[in-house]
Amino acid sequence: MSGRGLPRQRPRVFRPRRWALLLVLAGALAVAADLFLPAGLFPAHERRAILVERGQTLDQVAGELKRVGLLRGTLGFQVLARLMRLDRHIRAGQYEFALGTPVPGLLRALASGIGALNLITIPEGLTLQETGVLLSHHLGVPAAAFDSLGRDPAFCDSAGVEAPSLEGYLGPDTYSFLPGTPPEVALRAMVARQKEVLRRAASGRDSLPLGLSLPQLLVLASIVESEAQQPAERARIARVYLNRLASGMKLQADPTVAYGLGMTPRSRLFLKNLRSDSPYNTYLHEGLPPGPICSPGAASIVAALNPVPSEPSLYFFVARGDGSHLFARSYEEHLENIRRARALQADAAASAESLRALDSLVAPPPAPRGSPRRANSPATVESGWQRHRVRRTTGGAPRAGAPP
Repeated sequence: MSGRGLPRQRPRVFRPRRWALLLVLAGALAVAADLFLPAGLFPAHERRAILVERGQTLDQVAGELKRVGLLRGTLGFQVLARLMRLDRHIRAGQYEFALGTPVPGLLRALASGIGALNLITIPEGLTLQETGVLLSHHLGVPAAAFDSLGRDPAFCDSAGVEAPSLEGYLGPDTYSFLPGTPPEVALRAMVARQKEVLRRAASGRDSLPLGLSLPQLLVLASIVESEAQQPAERARIARVYLNRLASGMKLQADPTVAYGLGMTPRSRLFLKNLRSDSPYNTYLHEGLPPGPICSPGAASIVAALNPVPSEPSLYFFVARGDGSHLFARSYEEHLENIRRARALQADAAASAESLRALDSLVAPPPAPRGSPRRANSPATVESGWQRHRVRRTTGGAPRAGAPP
């Protein structure tokens, strides 16, 4: 059989340029996938957080991004960082990114600090000085810088606060401040938050209780914040103070006296403190004090705006271990409440004494020196009455627990 009719096969020629081109193309696609699809083609709709600490190298940052799933590989990230000259400009902080964020976006955010989270929570009821200390520890800025700026009338005016200080205007909340954030930036953000809370709480109202202004309402809310230990009592405490203002009585609020003495509003006071000469001494001066005594939270602001209706009480004092109060309509009822509190306190003390006596009768043999005592031993049981101070916050009665 002749092979003339069969087509001749050309010998295969190795083309290195074509293979090189294919390899380059494949590598480019792989690099592009790493750069623009760092979490895969269809990443989950999730966000992942990383912490970049001061002094971390680019390799360590890349490794952290890979660990949390924001990168599949670190090579493209490191190469692009050096090409963009951002490898030495990564800022410390806590960041949060959506899965699938392209590497250029990650680098720009890390280099500029955009999206960085350095969360700090400012609790309700802190004074300006206490807030400054908390911000100082978190942001690495001297506490004196916050305190002096917060008492600078020019800065207060520029922040839209018509008061000699920012006391009461630093909104309690959680903030995302980067380390080294300037004091003026942090304080302006907190003032804006508090003013927004006030605006929302008072929106849609033709007037405020007793015709108070918003700054006066903030003063009242700060007193409520300092007095209330049970959330359910905020609106009732606000009503007591409004009742006193309406009837021309002095507020006689211990927290205002403490603040005037340079103490925290919830500090323990003695009878001699109530005679201190201070514009914040509401035992001596009628009406509201000159300004807020702390930064109230939204709950206390709402309580001051919406006090309990038809509440005739004019007196209250802490008389229970859980921080709740006994309320009274009249001075006589207030005295009766104090007598009841003293009786309950005496019963609790007698019960504790009985437990101690029983413990001494049935006490086990002495434990070896250095051994821990049982936490549930009867001798260590202590009534809530003994652990909690019984104090009067309003009214002209003698301080509960004091000698008659």
